[in-house]
Amino acid sequence: MRLYTYFLPNEKIESHKYYIVIDTLRATSTMATLLSVGVSQITVVDDYKKAIDKKDNNTFLVGERNAVKIKDFDYSNSPSEILKNAMNFKSKKIILSTTNGAKAILTANSKGITIAASLINLKAVIQYVISKKIDDIGIICSGSNGNIALEDVFTAGRILSILSKQDITYLNDDSYIALNMANLPHTRVLQYSTHAQKLKKLGLEKDLTICFNENLLNVVPISKMNENNFKSKIDI
Repeated sequence: MRLYTYFLPNEKIESHKYYIVIDTLRATSTMATLLSVGVSQITVVDDYKKAIDKKDNNTFLVGERNAVKIKDFDYSNSPSEILKNAMNFKSKKIILSTTNGAKAILTANSKGITIAASLINLKAVIQYVISKKIDDIGIICSGSNGNIALEDVFTAGRILSILSKQDITYLNDDSYIALNMANLPHTRVLQYSTHAQKLKKLGLEKDLTICFNENLLNVVPISKMNENNFKSKIDI
């Protein structure tokens, strides 16, 4: 197994069979939550104005800029808000636009099959990768406004702590760094994460609680290359 980690999506990213994208706070956590409440598919866009243009009666717009819900969107990029309104989402299509995660997801999907991972669906993602005998993975952390995000590197480390026990042929330097963070207490990551502190100041403690609830959901958001159509555990 070849495992490369990238702390930011604007790094020089090599070719891999699969990409795992992480935006723990909150895009990939939101994607897992959306699929868990029964949405039919998730499309990710970077430009939120394009999302508004694509909206129809069976589509919800979900997203944020600088952690605040986008004007004219239906819901924010908030797992707690989605769970609170879970009954509204059954069979709906979602267009998701976020500050950081959208860029990373679109970058990955232009290069290969893409999986959205977070702490809340960690075990499900790992089990999927192992069951499919996937042997070449690029793990892309979304970061926060161009800066490395502690919580994303920590989540990458948690994934690597399991996958690195498989038959490993190569880990890059970023993977070794992330591995060394894998056993940090969740409370310590929450305490020192800049983005977590920002969300706390905005009164979004419920999202923090959900996003750090490891293995809460058994869903794997995944899309074929260049399709940008995320469903759960599709056959590829």
